[in-house]
Amino acid sequence: MLCPSAQVLILPYAGRTDWRAEPLTDFTIDYYDHERDAAGVIAAWESAFDGYFRVDERALRAVALTTGPYRPGDHFVARYADRIIGFAFTQLVKPINAPLHACLCALGVVRPFWRRGVGQALLSTACESASHAGAAHITLGGHLPRFFPGVPRILPAAADFFAVQGFHINASDAAVYDLIQDLSAYHTPPHIAERIQTCGAVLSTATPADREDILAFHAREFPNWQLEYAHVMNVGDIEDILIARDQADGALIGSLILFTPHSEQMRGDVLWWAELGKPLGALSAVGVSAAARGRGIGIALVGRGTELLKERGIRVAHIGWTSVPRFYEAAGYQIWGVFDGGWRSLR
Repeated sequence: MLCPSAQVLILPYAGRTDWRAEPLTDFTIDYYDHERDAAGVIAAWESAFDGYFRVDERALRAVALTTGPYRPGDHFVARYADRIIGFAFTQLVKPINAPLHACLCALGVVRPFWRRGVGQALLSTACESASHAGAAHITLGGHLPRFFPGVPRILPAAADFFAVQGFHINASDAAVYDLIQDLSAYHTPPHIAERIQTCGAVLSTATPADREDILAFHAREFPNWQLEYAHVMNVGDIEDILIARDQADGALIGSLILFTPHSEQMRGDVLWWAELGKPLGALSAVGVSAAARGRGIGIALVGRGTELLKERGIRVAHIGWTSVPRFYEAAGYQIWGVFDGGWRSLR
């Protein structure tokens, strides 16, 4: 763990007084300790999110304990009368060639304690911690391992809360999406099977010999994904990378990442085992070089990647954080969640 769990950060909390209910002043906030707090957070989560987006111990472990491509952030719990009544999970992210920033992965308060200052206290604690670590701003939604890519639209009060707390919420037409597909009876649609054969690229799972080409490809085409691809390879999951090479010259022109029960589970590419069931898999970071777009290579990668997920025993396939849901709907995926991003300065 990054932080000693015994340190109490707020005791008591004297926050805003304009809440609709009487402000709660005798609760404490301390650091999340997974062994001690996981069960309490799971119970609080169920109430905080109205039964949506259920999580289990495995999901919390991936977020709280993974070393991943990014440094795990600070995580906090609010207690009242020896009961966990709220939580905040954050990350500190240092992309290549970009400044350090923080991500708010999840924040929730059990329903009887809504509008009593607990959420604001947790958010203030998380923001102060991130600012002290050097982050210039905090965004709504996390990097991998990730719960949400933004604020779920199915919980409209959440966006209102963050707006009141000074967050700039993205315009409604800038939403991002998670999608899923039941693979129990999946067969590759004929138009995608044709693309796989005619796109002018050879699709194959990566081998160690492909490592340098993969890193160079993403440094050139998708620098924000370099750390994710490097992490997949560093934990021994290079066969979870599907690559496309040009038939003409063998150049690497596209790729995506798979996640299955055979993968290193602490990668946490998808965390919704309790909500979506098992065996659960994921497909992410789909990219085609600028020069090779328009040939159908992207949809061919998605089609072949989905076939591989089924071959590896997946029943439900998940795709997270995309702004182009129609692209994946063409491959049989359906929208599962709609999310709005946002950010707030920490300066």
